[in-house]
Amino acid sequence: MDALRSRNLRNVLATAAIGAVIALAGITRATAQTNTDPAPLIASVRSILADETRLALPIEKHRDDLIRYYGSDDAMPLFIGTDRPRGLIIRMIDADFDGLDPDYYAIEYLEDLAEEIETASPERLAEIETWFASHFLLLAADIKVGRVLPRMVYPDLYMPRKAIDGENVLRALSHFSDMDGFFTAWEPYNPEYTLLKTALADYVEIRNQGGWGQIPAGPDVDPGGRDPRIPALRLRLDIETGYEPPRGDADMLDQALSKRLREFQFRHAIPVTGSLDKATLLALNVPVERRIEQIMLSMERLRWMPEELSDRILIANKGDGLLRLFEQGQTAREWRILPNCPRDNLAVVAGQMQTMVLNPNWEVPFDYFQSNLFPVLQSEPASIEQQGYELLYRNVDTPIGSLPWKSFPRSSLSSQKEDFRFRLGPGATNPYGRFVYRLDGIDEAYLFDAPAAAGQEVCDPRLSKGAIAVVDGLDLIKLLIQRRLGPDDYLERTLSRKETLIVPDVDRLPLMIVFQSAWIDANGQVRFSKDPNLEDQRLIEALKGKEKV
Repeated sequence: MDALRSRNLRNVLATAAIGAVIALAGITRATAQTNTDPAPLIASVRSILADETRLALPIEKHRDDLIRYYGSDDAMPLFIGTDRPRGLIIRMIDADFDGLDPDYYAIEYLEDLAEEIETASPERLAEIETWFASHFLLLAADIKVGRVLPRMVYPDLYMPRKAIDGENVLRALSHFSDMDGFFTAWEPYNPEYTLLKTALADYVEIRNQGGWGQIPAGPDVDPGGRDPRIPALRLRLDIETGYEPPRGDADMLDQALSKRLREFQFRHAIPVTGSLDKATLLALNVPVERRIEQIMLSMERLRWMPEELSDRILIANKGDGLLRLFEQGQTAREWRILPNCPRDNLAVVAGQMQTMVLNPNWEVPFDYFQSNLFPVLQSEPASIEQQGYELLYRNVDTPIGSLPWKSFPRSSLSSQKEDFRFRLGPGATNPYGRFVYRLDGIDEAYLFDAPAAAGQEVCDPRLSKGAIAVVDGLDLIKLLIQRRLGPDDYLERTLSRKETLIVPDVDRLPLMIVFQSAWIDANGQVRFSKDPNLEDQRLIEALKGKEKV
């Protein structure tokens, strides 16, 4: 289990995972529904793939995987002589239920190929087999690891993309006669992904039945008030959450309807008033297509994440401003989070908790030294020292005021980059606060301390664009240490002494930092938020850049 988890965290689909998929299908291999000898067809496929000329893009993209599968001694046709071509086409037609865009896939072309199968020559059948196999791998990759690279959306905070092993995926398919059976076993292993997909189906059905229309503008309506728009409000809520019969005056915002409205407001991050006010009316009138889009984008981001088999996991959602500790699929603890400089925050990453440091030193990035500290050092070096900064000059502790800062030309600083190491020790001026929690192998994204009295936004230019402040999150240390450090007040006493402590034996929990404008809350309900920093728009633009195959 540990080895599989490690491979997943390197974002590479392990062969062992394919074994799990096969196990779900049973041991018996699904054979082609024909008595024809498959050897000539396999030989023709191998000949096509061995052609040194460049093949059509979908085939060329997966050529190596196709060669490995069809070149094996036990290779069998996966599409010719089976019902899988029709199954793949139907899955693509219904791709919006997978949080994907059906228009992206070459459905009409594949339908034409399927029509050809009955009359095609042996050589043409080999071509059709190759086309279907390559398009199957395309859909399998889109469902498992996402349509776009994370760095296409967050270029300054690179997270490697997961990859599928195409040969093993094709081999796994051979154990499923039913395409839906394969994809059910194949979908990302993530409880939130599964719940979002279930919610998505409801909203797609609402869209297919005509949506929920618009409620006209008008004055605010408080509980107990009457308004001719109340029947439209009741219908709007019925469409999204299920029918409830009116209990009195059809034009009155009665107690039962006000309760439903409060539930709607809570799910849509609106002040919970129970009134039909302007903010609520705006949310009610958001088209169902936008709600579908929000869920689809959230599913895409979750595809980037490792598939964790751990019973405990931390998920920081910038959309709802919460860090959650999940245990056995349930929320065990929550903390409020504030992305550092939210308009520019690029944190969408996953890793394992590596270190927790109490009373951390802040190592000053060279860029910050060059642009912010150096100009002050040339005029008032004592003021920098008074702020608590320490200097290692050529790896030697050096009083800041002892260097001739005016004689250092700014143009030569880059060449002397390794000579200057500034840091801030523990204390009120340290931007990390009381703690910093780091992920394994990720420098730009980390959790740091914000006081309990923190406001609605944090923006410290000294910290990276991937930093996430955890409000009053010191107790996370106590939850994740694997052995007792000392008395119950040990951490508090260490804090008061301003001693730096690298906490030993931290439980290396998986940690995901994502932005979701649609997510599943602790009660299993889908919730929506606004997107003030245009995180969804970044992903939409990246998806638009993908050419149709």
